[in-house]
Amino acid sequence: MAMTCTHNVCETCADRLRHHNDMRCPLCRADVLSFEVDHASRQRAGQVPAKCLPEQCGFRGTVHDLLQHKNSSTCQFQTVYCRRGGCSEIVERRSIHQHEEECAYKKVECTCGLKTIQMYIDRHLTECETYPVPCPVGCDAVIERAKVAIHVTQTCQQTVRFCSVTGCGFVGRQAAMEAHNQESADIHTRLLVHDNNMLKVGLATGELKSSDASILYGEVKAITFTINSIQVGLAEGTTAFTSPTFENMFNGKWQVSIQKPGGRDGWHIYLCLISRPAPIHLKVMFLLLSPAMPGADRREDHAICLSGPICMRENKKYGAPLPTEKIIQYSRGNDRLKIKVLLQIVSAVIKP
Repeated sequence: MAMTCTHNVCETCADRLRHHNDMRCPLCRADVLSFEVDHASRQRAGQVPAKCLPEQCGFRGTVHDLLQHKNSSTCQFQTVYCRRGGCSEIVERRSIHQHEEECAYKKVECTCGLKTIQMYIDRHLTECETYPVPCPVGCDAVIERAKVAIHVTQTCQQTVRFCSVTGCGFVGRQAAMEAHNQESADIHTRLLVHDNNMLKVGLATGELKSSDASILYGEVKAITFTINSIQVGLAEGTTAFTSPTFENMFNGKWQVSIQKPGGRDGWHIYLCLISRPAPIHLKVMFLLLSPAMPGADRREDHAICLSGPICMRENKKYGAPLPTEKIIQYSRGNDRLKIKVLLQIVSAVIKP
């Protein structure tokens, strides 16, 4: 041990001096203020052979080499703490990356935007509205939990449905229902005519009052139309814009247009039933879809409803006023207007 005066003594003598009231160097009698391991002793100790524990590591060298081996984080068998906040697990360095990936305190984010840790995410996923789940009816589709009810009742090909024609009684899945509708068109027509006649006769003879019939709202379907070059057309004085046609919705061919009737001030939006074998009663809503603007929040869609159920006939158009500023606002950015049309089947039934 080196004393303040740089003379050396062994550790036993150093202990004796520590307990002596007059702590002085035995050689020069200088006051001893502290004891330190001298540099030469440190060097000798650093050359002592040593090996790393545990045995699996296999590292062998001097004490100096062993300290470097431990401090440089190269020993894969050295135990370390998990770096996840809240976790107190101690694992070997070789396993730390795997542990931190599986750690219950790992920060995770759900697709719905919820930020939490791994230990809570499984419970959240059992109730998350945006989590994808398989169709409960078994059509192999995977949909967001919040949209399961809509999928099952409107689009699932495996859902068993009743034929919508009063008095038919057929029950089947989508494929069977489509085949049934084609094969039973004549029967359906007779049933509908009979039902309509019964309603008219009942009302005419006084057996039925208007209150004896009720409106039945059925299936809702959506069509998205796109009209391009809106801004350019407005600048050039165009007074009519027309979308491409859409087929096979309620067995009809559809189109949307935006027009200035007779060139007058004020625009109107129209839904046109281009072709269909028979009229159809519908509720109609137009939605002007908000464009995605870079760096800006998405605004709300603009809704326009046609009043009451409408009996739509072939080659007829049905519309409502559309403010000019809405046309400009909802076509800004990409010079096109996206319009979603929601159609709901409407029928009348006689109350039992």
